Amino acid sequence: MPLTSDPSGEFDAANNEALFFAMFAGDDRIDCRVDLAALRDRAAADGSSPNDVVETFKRHRSTIERIASEQYDTSATMPVVRTHQLTPRGSPARRSEPGLLVGPDN
Repeated sequence: MPLTSDPSGEFDAANNEALFFAMFAGDDRIDCRVDLAALRDRAAADGSSPNDVVETFKRHRSTIERIASEQYDTSATMPVVRTHQLTPRGSPARRSEPGLLVGPDN
């Protein structure tokens, strides 16, 4: 069963390692998290400040929730979104990052 968004839209960014948010499987609340490193990497790939993890979360919340829902569907009890899922190598945003080589061999 796919998870649905928490209608409150609340999240907790007070932790030093992850931002926590909830989703629902029917009436059951499912705690989810996205690593702060993943949000910082996504912000850098977007050309935004890597320190603005809250705005990055808000901007990419639907993608983050989709990834969490996919993890839950494959038996994750507490989905965790990581960099390789939020900003996969080879994605258009990652190709433009400084220091990444782009070409037919990459």
